[in-house]
This record gives sequence, structure tokens and C-alpha cells, in this order.
Amino acid sequence: MNPEPSRFELFQSEAKADIGAYRERLKGDGTFNYVSQVLDLQKLSTNLSVRMFVYLFGEQLGGHLAEKFIGQCSRNLLYFLTQLTSEYRFYILHELKNNPHLFAYS
Repeated sequence: MNPEPSRFELFQSEAKADIGAYRERLKGDGTFNYVSQVLDLQKLSTNLSVRMFVYLFGEQLGGHLAEKFIGQCSRNLLYFLTQLTSEYRFYILHELKNNPHLFAYS
């Protein structure tokens, strides 16, 4: 008796059957946007520095948030974001999406 295929195996077989059509469907449901956003978050996590925090928030608040990110959150971006107010979290994500110069300060 063959076990049922896993969701991943179904995903693979559907994609392999017609990768172009599958990609189009994924674009329509936002999957490719999510992948892009996750890659942006990974890049931010790797590049967040005291300098970037100071650039974004000023000397005092930026220094405080950098200390929190590095010390209390062990550079874990997702955990760090849960420790922020919704305003700070939204602002960081806004800058990630809209500021083409953000990574010049990493």
C-alpha cells in the first residue's frame, strides 16, 4: 500500500506538470510577493546595525533599539519585531519596502 503523497510532493508534481501555468497561479495568490518579502526580511536581519538604527530613529532611540535587537533579542529579527510597538514595527517595515538607501547604512 502506497501512502498518500505529502502536500510538498503534490506541490512538486503540479509545478513540474506545467511550471509556467503554476507560476502564474502563484503570482495571482501573492506567493511570489511573500517570497520576495521574506528575502527582504532576511537581508534586513543580516544587515541591521547600530548605524542603521541611528539613521532610522536618531541617536538616542536608535541606540536603545539597537541594544535591544543585539542584546535582548540576539539579532533575531522576528522576535525583535514582536517586542516593538506597532508604530515602530510598521515604520521599520515601511522603510524596508520604500527606502532605496536603507542598506547604505548597514
